[in-house]
Amino acid sequence: MGAEGIADLVKRATSHAPVATYVEASEPPVSWAAISGAGWDLVGVVEDESGATTRDLVAIAKAWGYGCIPQPLLPTLLAKRWSSAAREVDGPVTFALPTGDGALVPFGSVDGIVMASTMGDVEGGMIEVPTGDIDGLDLVGRGVCAPVATKFAVEAAREVALVLAAEVVGGAERLLADSVAFVNEREQFGRPVGSFQAVKHKLATATVDIEAADTALIWGAQQPGNAYRGALFAVDRCIDAAEIAVHVHGGLGFTWELGLHFPLRKMLSVRRIIDHLERDYA
Repeated sequence: MGAEGIADLVKRATSHAPVATYVEASEPPVSWAAISGAGWDLVGVVEDESGATTRDLVAIAKAWGYGCIPQPLLPTLLAKRWSSAAREVDGPVTFALPTGDGALVPFGSVDGIVMASTMGDVEGGMIEVPTGDIDGLDLVGRGVCAPVATKFAVEAAREVALVLAAEVVGGAERLLADSVAFVNEREQFGRPVGSFQAVKHKLATATVDIEAADTALIWGAQQPGNAYRGALFAVDRCIDAAEIAVHVHGGLGFTWELGLHFPLRKMLSVRRIIDHLERDYA
């Protein structure tokens, strides 16, 4: 139900307009007030042994990822799930993810956001986002590079990896939908390019990749010991699908204005982060 609600929010806010039309705009298509006012930032909080499961969060993250909306819903949802100090914060919350040569703070450039120094059964609290360079890879995430990563409990790190990967799967589904719409409209030799067998085969391959990625996340959510394996497999399949999306768009696929690079850049960033989460917390 939560995933359906998020999907409806994304659809109404963006009307499935091209990502490039809003991802770099000064005001995102969904305001933080709309997110927090509906309680989406607290949907992951577990009380009295009841609440959203990892599988639920994976479904929600995938629905949110379809929109590629530059708002810190998922970092806040995860931080408030795993940190009691974060739950005391009214506004958005984030954390610092390991990258090997430092850390990345998703949405660290957003005004008023604060950072959890720890998540899970680890002592710590809320701190200001460290001053650092703006991340140049994941443009949707509006991140900031930091010298030190948040300390995660093992269970928290696994869930973060799965949720990040699920957001990426949503982005891949968006790229596939945009690609199908494009090849049905674009014509060559008086026919839609989508009627050509080679294009059909590429899109069929992308569909299989995304279905396999989704299945891997469900598997990882149900078997925590395989969380990283499922998450990494899912992201790799999404990268394959994204590359196909660029190919079927032809020369337009490489243009900034079309915006296919926004989900692809996120995939590459998430791939690196999950790899280092596994190294640090497996």
